[in-house]
Amino acid sequence: MKYRLLLASATLILSCNAFISPSLSQTIPKCSEYEEVFGFQVPTYATQLQGGAILNIKVAYRYTPEAIAQNTYPNFIPIRKEIDQFLVNYPSQGDFWEVVNKKLVKFILDKYPQIASLNIQLGVSPNAKEPYGRFSSIYSTRPNNCPLRF
Repeated sequence: MKYRLLLASATLILSCNAFISPSLSQTIPKCSEYEEVFGFQVPTYATQLQGGAILNIKVAYRYTPEAIAQNTYPNFIPIRKEIDQFLVNYPSQGDFWEVVNKKLVKFILDKYPQIASLNIQLGVSPNAKEPYGRFSSIYSTRPNNCPLRF
């Protein structure tokens, strides 16, 4: 009896929430099996961040449905130049790679509204100070857009 009362209460609460707040299907877009993704790589990118490092930068992004419908694809060359300027002018030389990468992803998404979802991977080559290779990979998807899939 006690469990039936709990079950009935939970059902009533969930039913009320369905009318008060939108359902998940209304807030998350239906992601089709078809998607357009573009990617590029910048190998052996030298930077002065963290006392100097060689990066292998990998970028992949999914276009918004509007960009596809209107045929307004961004050219990757300006994006690559934006990444270069961001890294050259980055103010905090000692930030962890994860922080640099997170700010870079936000910067690119702010500049390019045609991008729905973005992944940037910063691979850091081993060197005399740090003999281990490492990487930071940040994925970000705009609200109400479909994520990038691999």
